[in-house]
Amino acid sequence: MTASPIQVRPDLSKAHAFDRFWRGTGFSPGELLLTPEMQRTLKLLSATPCQGVEYLRPHFLLNLVSKKATGYDFSLLEEAVDVMVDNHFVPFFEIMGNPSDAFDFRGTDWAPAWRDLVAEMIQRFAIRYGEDELRRWYFESWNEPDLPWWTSGEAAFLVYYDACVAGLDAALPGLKVGGPGTARTLSPMFKAFVAHCDAGENRLTGERPRCDFISVHEKGVEKSYEDIAPDSVGICRREWQAIDYLRQYHPSLAGLPIINNECDPQVGWWQHHTWRATAYKPAIIAKIIDQHQRLMADRGAPMGMLFNDNGFMGEWGQRTQFTLFGGRSVSKAQSEHETDLKRVDELRRTDPFSLVKKPSLSVMDMLAQLGDTRVPVPDLTPDEDGPGAIATQDKSGNWAVLLYHSRDAVRVSGSVKINLELPDTQSLWDVLVLALNDVDDNPFAVWELTDLPRPPRSPKLTAPSVVLDAMRRAAEPRQHLRQRCQDVINLDIEMPLPSAALVLAAPASDIPPPPPVAKLDEIDGLNGPEWFVSWDEGSAFGVRFDVALADGENGEPVPVLDSPILASAFVLSAVADKRVMVRSVALSGMASDWVEAVCV
Repeated sequence: MTASPIQVRPDLSKAHAFDRFWRGTGFSPGELLLTPEMQRTLKLLSATPCQGVEYLRPHFLLNLVSKKATGYDFSLLEEAVDVMVDNHFVPFFEIMGNPSDAFDFRGTDWAPAWRDLVAEMIQRFAIRYGEDELRRWYFESWNEPDLPWWTSGEAAFLVYYDACVAGLDAALPGLKVGGPGTARTLSPMFKAFVAHCDAGENRLTGERPRCDFISVHEKGVEKSYEDIAPDSVGICRREWQAIDYLRQYHPSLAGLPIINNECDPQVGWWQHHTWRATAYKPAIIAKIIDQHQRLMADRGAPMGMLFNDNGFMGEWGQRTQFTLFGGRSVSKAQSEHETDLKRVDELRRTDPFSLVKKPSLSVMDMLAQLGDTRVPVPDLTPDEDGPGAIATQDKSGNWAVLLYHSRDAVRVSGSVKINLELPDTQSLWDVLVLALNDVDDNPFAVWELTDLPRPPRSPKLTAPSVVLDAMRRAAEPRQHLRQRCQDVINLDIEMPLPSAALVLAAPASDIPPPPPVAKLDEIDGLNGPEWFVSWDEGSAFGVRFDVALADGENGEPVPVLDSPILASAFVLSAVADKRVMVRSVALSGMASDWVEAVCV
């Protein structure tokens, strides 16, 4: 007996403003920003449309500062921050690290010197980037001070925080600052921090300690080498414990934004879990975001931001947005968080390498299409049975609906049919459906079907150019439907478990979009030169992009992808005597003229 389709009916009468609160990622340590691997990672990450990933949160940035006889040398730190800012990211700046191990936080009388260090750093940043840019940043206390990353105890941590705030305010008053970024639910460090911010006194200024947001880390399940199912609802439940604690004991702080800037399904970025390379990951990312809207924001939680801490570099099963092929092993440096400035020249060099995008980043391209008005969908129970929806409109009334089918249990499968009907869509509409699932090819499945998974002679992942290109094509969301609807948009969409699908709908138009401005960089790939093609994303709703190769001056462009993509960059193996061409494709399928990507 065939089950009835699940009805998805957005309710316009309950529409309200919607904030894209999930646009951040993090990694460790900060000196990775000096490496070619991370620099290329950020170039690709910045191609997420509509600033779908905007904030970066690296650890141990201040370890890039050196203490000299004449003062501090900030040159490596500024070089690292340049990499973030030049790629249009906003730093979520942890004031974390110990320049040349010059500070003994267990000692006495170090706080004024720390204040002066922070003030000098901010003054230099203001000159380098401008005050307006700095006011976009977030400044946060030491990462997870309730774990061994901080070894000097609660009292010293509070003095450290006071010195950070005093330094920020001495240089540029009013910059956003907060913490404590704790890893344990309602840990003694968390309670000490909020008590200090509520009723304490800044040791350096005598004022009440300033705090603009409260940050915590709540994840789905502890680290394990087994595939233990995450508890996604439990993340929200534990965040509510922090909010309820503030409301009961520190009501003056209860209205501050709550930021979970390490909200991952599982602790332990380095441990290998194959589901991190499959559709399970984008589906649970979408569900966790939806849960934070439904179970947190809709119920009165002062929801700030939500980060996946997945900006690391690594392999298929690790918590990363790309799979690293070739190059050097970077897992040890990332896991141990050790900074050795004597190795800076070595950091800048690497063996040839290539990156392949994972579904966990592809879903960010889809989430980036969501509008600024949320239209709730009644009668869905995704936390119990799996299928869910985030329905939105933009200022022009265009629809973007992110559907997902996710169960916390890792080893489950199946499929449901969703019947989506959008209200208030009289006349002609163009509709597009894009999907991420494990029924279509995904990059890991392409790799798995080759003979490459056999243990290689080298611990580094390798693949020939033809396989790398096939994996990159498989990484992008697949077009499942494009049609023109009359009066009523009513769609039946098959949703495998797990999967995510994006539905875009706009009033019909046969006007082709303007062509993009496209650039071409030649980069060193695992097997030789690769082409990094990028373009301006434009402002048209639902616009996507085709990439093609053409022979000689007059050859016909032949697309290298099965369908246009949402992102504003793509990497492919360089081919001699070929031109790289790019065009914009509207929601209707109307396309601009092809333009040649110009070498930069």
